[in-house]
Amino acid sequence: MRRSAVRELLKLTLRPDLISFAGGLPAPELFPVEALAEAARVVLRDRPGAALQYGETEGVGELRDWIAARHSTSSRPLTRENVLIASGAQQGLDLIGRIFLNSGDRVAVQNPTYLALLSAWRPLGVDFVPFYPGNAESDDPAPSWGLRGARFAYVLPEFRNPTGESLTLRERRRFLEDLAASDALAVEDDPYGDLRYSGDELPSLFELEAREFGGEERILRTGTFSKILAPGLRVGWVLAAAPVIDRLTLAKQALDLHTSTMSQHLVLELVRRGVLEGQRERLRGAYRERRDAMLAALEERLPSTVTWTRPEGGMFVFVTLPEGCDTSALLPVAVRHGVAFVPGGEFHVDGTGRNTMRLNFTHAAPERIREGVRRLAEALAEAGVSRER
Repeated sequence: MRRSAVRELLKLTLRPDLISFAGGLPAPELFPVEALAEAARVVLRDRPGAALQYGETEGVGELRDWIAARHSTSSRPLTRENVLIASGAQQGLDLIGRIFLNSGDRVAVQNPTYLALLSAWRPLGVDFVPFYPGNAESDDPAPSWGLRGARFAYVLPEFRNPTGESLTLRERRRFLEDLAASDALAVEDDPYGDLRYSGDELPSLFELEAREFGGEERILRTGTFSKILAPGLRVGWVLAAAPVIDRLTLAKQALDLHTSTMSQHLVLELVRRGVLEGQRERLRGAYRERRDAMLAALEERLPSTVTWTRPEGGMFVFVTLPEGCDTSALLPVAVRHGVAFVPGGEFHVDGTGRNTMRLNFTHAAPERIREGVRRLAEALAEAGVSRER
């Protein structure tokens, strides 16, 4: 087990003089505080016993019904038996590892990948192997994912953490083809899918598998209410075949009995009132402005030797410095200049990526983003990265 670099860096956000691009934090000033206060009042007035008592391990039935209905398609109709409520999507990933993985199993992941997934499954003794390296020299727009021999695959199709990139429709289909030809199962993690600011929406792997690949049910899907409503509620979910949900429920019973019933009833009240949909549109507008502010500031301030992703949604931009740079060594320099980021090497499973960094654009207001990028450019200049464009 290792301390999470991101969680440690979050302590820096307590410094008012420091502009942090480090944490994957929503904007606190955009939390639906008034709607939450009203929902709490209604829940405690109308159903205090249910909200404050122990509950089913699987979760509140009405909330599971709503999640099942929202993700059902004609190819894959879902019921509450296909849904487990978890204490954040992170717990869902932890439970999946506990059920399916043994020491020595090969787990295929995108490289770089979500750091907390590595933290959850690394103690199980698994062997992380990178798949789909995105080889720019390949003529194949959707090369093989290399899943043979893997026990499990973990993939973030939409605006993945840390790069902000998404899979094309062709890449999604190729992934499912390779999955069908292997003995692996897969987790599709989708914490950011509702945060799209440009481009066309694409079907999830979960949906495509049912529609085009015979409904083999080899995909487990995780999601969360944290990014749209509030992460402090700690309400996420897992979608899977009913027998899988049954096994995950057994593991969760031993872990925490159930996710907070009060939090679940708050979420249920908010979705019934349409707050979730309204909040999603509100965040899309605000975060689109912040993404655009960061991309414009990077274009204006950073040298031509530095490149970065241009995400259509999500919360992150991934920056690549020239070969030979080490962003772990750059971080203390940046902190002296009053700005923080996450070194990108933490997200890689093969020792690469030391010249990369992850920047979050959702937490800071546009003017703070512009100032933070200015400070970052000063830190790069002090570290000897050319200022020429």
